[in-house]
Amino acid sequence: MPFLELNGYSLYYEVHGEGFPLVLIRGLGSNMEHWYEQIPVLSRHYQVIAFNNRGIGTSTAPVLPWSIKDMAGDVAALIDGVAGGRAHVLGISMGGMIAQELALSWPDKVASLVLTATHCGGPHKVLPTQETMDLFNQVVTGTTLAEQLEGRKALFSLETLDNRPDVLQRYTQVAAAYEPPPEVMRGQWQAIQEYDTYERLPNISAPTLVLAGADDRLVPQGNADILAQRIPGAKLAVIPQAGHQLVIEQPQATNAAVLDFLAGVPT
Repeated sequence: MPFLELNGYSLYYEVHGEGFPLVLIRGLGSNMEHWYEQIPVLSRHYQVIAFNNRGIGTSTAPVLPWSIKDMAGDVAALIDGVAGGRAHVLGISMGGMIAQELALSWPDKVASLVLTATHCGGPHKVLPTQETMDLFNQVVTGTTLAEQLEGRKALFSLETLDNRPDVLQRYTQVAAAYEPPPEVMRGQWQAIQEYDTYERLPNISAPTLVLAGADDRLVPQGNADILAQRIPGAKLAVIPQAGHQLVIEQPQATNAAVLDFLAGVPT
């Protein structure tokens, strides 16, 4: 099993395919197995590097607290140690925040940026409804499996919840295989609350695609609009009939948008 050894902790990672490197970064409490709709497709074109964030699965972690920049530093080390120093970077949700920070603090390592279902943090982010936030809070603070399962409904569109139970079931099965410790969830959540790139977004120089689910209740599309407006030259793609987990709900449309964008990026 491949691990990247860091300063007293290690990250588990996997490499799939050949070509220019593409690093995938998952979000809050999520593990690399949740890229099940992306890795088989994207690895036909790129060397896909997927990993578990610190404290997730078999990745270990330093003592809390951590910041988004700390986690971006992990990805910078992964790009140096595994990807040869430079890579395309795709992050979803908290992973998109990590990707933004990576592009700002380690710009030479980022060939391009795909920011998916994410926001800039701070007072400028567009908030979900209180009902959605109350639902999702069960993911962060829930102490029973029933609470966790109920909270995860905030990650999907109402259409998926009503008509596609198989999509939610597979996501839940993967999550259950690597349930994060409560302290890791709290540490990641704290890092998200303290994060804010709004004023620095114009400093991102990497070619950028911003992806949003049209029916994302947790991170409303207005957040994608802010990112696309403030990052120079950024492109915006909105995936219909998709919620926060657009990479799972509408994988064909999402993968096609990513591949089309990356094909136009010189490496």
